[in-house]
Amino acid sequence: MNDDDKAEALEEVKTIAEAGQKPEDGAMQKMAKTAIKILKGTLAGLPSTTSFVEACAKLLPLITKFFGLP
Repeated sequence: MNDDDKAEALEEVKTIAEAGQKPEDGAMQKMAKTAIKILKGTLAGLPSTTSFVEACAKLLPLITKFFGLP
């Protein structure tokens, strides 16, 4: 990952963490959903052997479930 992608991924993780403080809030759910989509798009361009990709492959479904998103 280049530095810009790393910074973007970190921002999206921060957004998800903030949204996790109020998971029942509709606006926060929308922010989390958008952040998850961006992270998935970032991951799609990386080799699957990258540890970040492996970790996100396990965590993003759990995060999505936490927010009650499809």
